[in-house]
Amino acid sequence: MPTNNLKPKVPSHGGPELKDIVTSAEAALSNMESDYEIWVAEDVRKISEFLAGAKNCAKNSSKSNVTNSSNKGQDGEEKFIEEIHAIGHNIKGQAATFNFPLLTSAAKSLCHFIQEDEATAGKRLDLVEAHVNAMKIIISQKIKGSGGDMGRGLITALEKAVDKILAAENKL
Repeated sequence: MPTNNLKPKVPSHGGPELKDIVTSAEAALSNMESDYEIWVAEDVRKISEFLAGAKNCAKNSSKSNVTNSSNKGQDGEEKFIEEIHAIGHNIKGQAATFNFPLLTSAAKSLCHFIQEDEATAGKRLDLVEAHVNAMKIIISQKIKGSGGDMGRGLITALEKAVDKILAAENKL
């Protein structure tokens, strides 16, 4: 049995109290909250750029897709959709920590739409854009918490639209 060299190095009393640690962590999160609003606005700006790129690919693909042999637009579109998903996934994971659960819900709905059927998300960029616009509003208006009845209604509308489009695509 090896000797336990750690026990003599750790004091049996002293050190910060748990409540002090929690208070310190809460203060740190509170200080980061205003920074988060800047970070998440930048993330949503990036999503908007990727959405614009996906729209350009879709437009160019429909113009040049006279024959079915050309699939360049779809490949580019998929990359943009994947980037949108990755950023949306990060927002989904972080927003509630900084008291933006409504933003979490919008990002969750966006991620669900893309994860369930990336090709459909690429074809229905209008619904991706609706999610992005909802996130922009939540951030610009600094809507924290649930957003009340209007916030819940917004998220419910997005989720219903996603479910409807996914159900229609799965029937084809």
